[in-house]
Amino acid sequence: MQRTALVALLVGGIAAFAAAIYLWLDPRFRHPDGVGSFNGTPVVQFVEQGDGKGREMELLQDFSYTDPSGRTWTAKAGYKTDGASIPAVFWSLVGAPFEGDYRMAAVIHDWYCFTEEKPWQDVHRVFYYASLAGGVTEAKAKLLYTAVMWGGPKWGKAKSTCFSSCHAPTGDAMTRKPSGAVTFQPHVTPEEASELAKWVEETNPSLEAIDERAQKDRLHELGGLE
Repeated sequence: MQRTALVALLVGGIAAFAAAIYLWLDPRFRHPDGVGSFNGTPVVQFVEQGDGKGREMELLQDFSYTDPSGRTWTAKAGYKTDGASIPAVFWSLVGAPFEGDYRMAAVIHDWYCFTEEKPWQDVHRVFYYASLAGGVTEAKAKLLYTAVMWGGPKWGKAKSTCFSSCHAPTGDAMTRKPSGAVTFQPHVTPEEASELAKWVEETNPSLEAIDERAQKDRLHELGGLE
């Protein structure tokens, strides 16, 4: 009887410890030190689009990243992308997606922006940690995170039927699905991109501060999604 109680107590203690670790890491992740890791390097080939728009990159094998909380994010073989999940207006500041030091993170980010199978907030946040894991400096990773928080795609169920007219400003690319889900890619001007880059460089904001400013500046958009 005493042995059974001891085993139960031990199991309960282990479960409580595991739960505490999970809550400490998940889902906003944590830093410093824990940045996750990639499973190898992406095997890709470039494919000419044939429409005057340049090239796409095709993933020839599954490629994975494990974030600091232990979740694995996998981009599937056969996926083709042109890196559009990172707003082009920021490329002059951070480099093109497949040429810079964040290219591995861009593969993961592009896949989940394409599938929309995870909340957009988590997808953009994991991009930050994957960038660090790929060797990007913290300052640049924060600028990349700022870029996708402002100009990266967002998706979810529209809270109202007037989303396109009341929440998504003119210039944003938006699609509505029969299910009621909405996907939109906000428009960011070069002036806005430069201002944001200057803010990140001068203040070294926390990720929470970046989130708060994005929420404040784009409240009309984010307020229209569930």
